[in-house]
Amino acid sequence: MKQLTRALAGLAMAVAIVGIGGIAPAGVHANSAHRSNVTLTFWHYFTDRADLFNHFAAQYKKLTGVTVKMEVYSGDVLGQKFQAAAQSRTLPDISAAWAGVGDVTAPYAKEGIIANLSKPMAQGWGKEFVKAYLDSASFPKGNTYGVKPGPYLVPIDANNMQFLYNKTLFKRAGIKSTPKTWSEFIADGNKLAKLGVAPFVAGFGSWVLDAMAQPYLWNIVGKADLVKTFAGKEKYTTKPWVNFLTAWQKLGQSSALAQGILADDDPAAESLFVNGRAGMIFDGSWAIGVFKQQNPNFQNYGVFFPPSAGKFQVRIPGGVGAMAFVVGTSPHKAEAIKFLQWLTAPTQEAKYAVSSNNLPANKFVAGKVKMNSVLTAFAKNMNKLIPSLTTGQTAAVATTMDKGLQDILAGQASPQDVASRMQLAQQTGLPH
Repeated sequence: MKQLTRALAGLAMAVAIVGIGGIAPAGVHANSAHRSNVTLTFWHYFTDRADLFNHFAAQYKKLTGVTVKMEVYSGDVLGQKFQAAAQSRTLPDISAAWAGVGDVTAPYAKEGIIANLSKPMAQGWGKEFVKAYLDSASFPKGNTYGVKPGPYLVPIDANNMQFLYNKTLFKRAGIKSTPKTWSEFIADGNKLAKLGVAPFVAGFGSWVLDAMAQPYLWNIVGKADLVKTFAGKEKYTTKPWVNFLTAWQKLGQSSALAQGILADDDPAAESLFVNGRAGMIFDGSWAIGVFKQQNPNFQNYGVFFPPSAGKFQVRIPGGVGAMAFVVGTSPHKAEAIKFLQWLTAPTQEAKYAVSSNNLPANKFVAGKVKMNSVLTAFAKNMNKLIPSLTTGQTAAVATTMDKGLQDILAGQASPQDVASRMQLAQQTGLPH
């Protein structure tokens, strides 16, 4: 999911002293081990942070003599390029992870192309990360892929998804506070519509629709019924699920949705919001960097937690964002590990957090650097993330639900219709 922006500007010097308590960068002693004959190649897709990563490479060269050659590719291309390079044995030394722990990365991990980092993590590196982030970067014991358990990916940043709002438009619409309930959210959307702007935008033509549905599965259906339904012990046609779908029907019947929202992807929605043409958007913490890159003058906006639509606690999507890994077949594997240790150490993570407007993955940095006020608001709710369940919703049902939500919002299906389709998908294993 999803990435950000930033050039270093004048932040490099300022952030180096941001109250990190003198914690030294891991694995590096300036000029004590001059290794000028080593060149590491790092493939990544962080186009919005390319200047920052180039700065880090230059700084590391000065400290150690090691050259880190940064090569930037689009996120869509990186996975394909890596696969081709693995076949031709022309792999880099380090790569950004274009996918998390799972079926995409498992073959590489199993073959040792993605290095198992258990040893360096156990030697102290692992203590610098929030445990949940490191767990997300690890293949667990008993995994079905046959991969030796342990950490394979390295967390660089974290994220979560909430609502952002245009303070100027809220004031013009006479909205004095952010919505706390689903009814208030819809009412505020109706008020914004009267201004002639897009009230609420989101990438509902893409993965964003499913992401926004998740908080309301927990809030309306609730954990107990989610577990029962996913395990096949409760039907999707029961009241909790119909209530969940009905909430979306109420939204679709209001004036709160922007025209064309069901076709928009995330960048399209972000473009409307950052240019002051939309009142609210459901988006991730990475959007702050996107906004700054696209329109530096757009600053009068804030964030609010998803308004409640049910009786259970609202939880939000989020977790580890950008990750990287060491190529296990690299002749410079040890040097690659040292560089990533240095890159994810507190001083560098502090610079990264402030200049890229991303939440840091290093636990010694989170809450100890002065970040953008909106990013701080995102960080405040990192303890309310959606937890993992032993059994999740099947792919067939998830696909059916997302298509059903689109149909409901478009007025082309009722909650009961979609609930029946979801139950059929559960029974047949096929989307409907």
